[in-house]
Amino acid sequence: MAYISAIAGRARWRRALATLALVAFGAAPAGADSLYEDAFAARIANFSDPQALADFSDQAVRVGQYDQAISTLEQILFQNPDDIGARLTLARLYYHIGSFDLALGHVNEALRLNVPTFEQALRELQARIERAQRPLRARVDVTAGGQIVHARTAYPSGFATGTTTTGGGGFGAIDAEIVNDLQTATRDLIRFEGGVSVDQGFFDTDFDGRYDGFTALGGYGAVTLSKGLPDIIDTLRADIGVFGEYRDLGGPRDLRELGVRGRLGFRPAVETAVYVEGAYGWLDQSQALYATDRWSYGAGLRQRLAPGWTFDAHVRRTHRRGTVPGAVLAGTDFAYQVAGTEAGASLIHLLYVFEDGRGWFHRFGVRYTDETILDYGAVGVARGPFVKDRDAWHIDWDHTVQLSAQGWLRFGVGYRNERVGPSGFNGRTEAWTGRLRYTHRFE
Repeated sequence: MAYISAIAGRARWRRALATLALVAFGAAPAGADSLYEDAFAARIANFSDPQALADFSDQAVRVGQYDQAISTLEQILFQNPDDIGARLTLARLYYHIGSFDLALGHVNEALRLNVPTFEQALRELQARIERAQRPLRARVDVTAGGQIVHARTAYPSGFATGTTTTGGGGFGAIDAEIVNDLQTATRDLIRFEGGVSVDQGFFDTDFDGRYDGFTALGGYGAVTLSKGLPDIIDTLRADIGVFGEYRDLGGPRDLRELGVRGRLGFRPAVETAVYVEGAYGWLDQSQALYATDRWSYGAGLRQRLAPGWTFDAHVRRTHRRGTVPGAVLAGTDFAYQVAGTEAGASLIHLLYVFEDGRGWFHRFGVRYTDETILDYGAVGVARGPFVKDRDAWHIDWDHTVQLSAQGWLRFGVGYRNERVGPSGFNGRTEAWTGRLRYTHRFE
């Protein structure tokens, strides 16, 4: 009965999460679209009225309809070339979509108007554009924050006793990127990436349903050649590179991977981006991971649904193989191969655009994983079966608020429902997470 009660409790939580999603996302578009559509109707009815044009450009920016905003601002400037506010907004939009030459032209035109109240904003935008135009660009992101986790594990009656755990800790990371623009007609570039992190979080390291708190160190590095292929499809782009990763998995176990990866992306329509990708990594230098290598392949899609609304989806298949030494199992070697599939989707909504171009986004995402895993808890006590089934649902709701030109505040909540074990006596874990992070960028 206790197990049935736990299932009923989980059903209530799922209904609550579904209701929250409807409130957050289902009701929001109507109001936003109504304001946009009213402004659009006024623009059509009064196509030469400067106020109607200005009102519509504000609404178009607010909902992320940048192409409409740009064309409207260009019309405003055609009627009044000295409208410095419209020119600054237009420059910011061109900068946002990567049209740096056009953005700089409008900044220079605005500076020639010599309006002191706009001087600082124009100079700051001018500096950002000039940095973006350099063939060699670099940035460093410094992130600090934390999280809190509440997890509960339940087992069928007659098996292990369930557990409840609450804890949390801090998080810190430094991520760096150097981009070398090769100045070719196809906008080829070489990207160097790297970073380190420390996470004082709660993790179920051996899939036993118990969350262990420890300080996890991590690091990564990658070199990627990104090349446009206009002779085939104008928007076709290929990325190929090498990468390395280190991740502390608790106790004596860590992941050390060196590999190669590639991605082929294209845009069949202005509103749509599609990609396929694959990777192969060597894992034999890892400690107590008992893995030789892994490979993965997948595909993804990004579709703009409406002004301010974007849909993402992906599917990925992963394989891993290795051998657990007989010395660990007090017997013979155990060779294994595991595999899994992950599918996910998310909805991204532009909640608000501030007057200076900063934005506030939120994202609601769901993903499902169905896989087989090497159970390190079973390996540790040398008691099989060592390969078990695992399925998990992840639901996340995250916000990103740009506080300044170089600062972002990120906060969100997450829910995970995970089952590990053979059919009939598997354990199921639920975990709720709250997280808060701030990132500052140095360029």
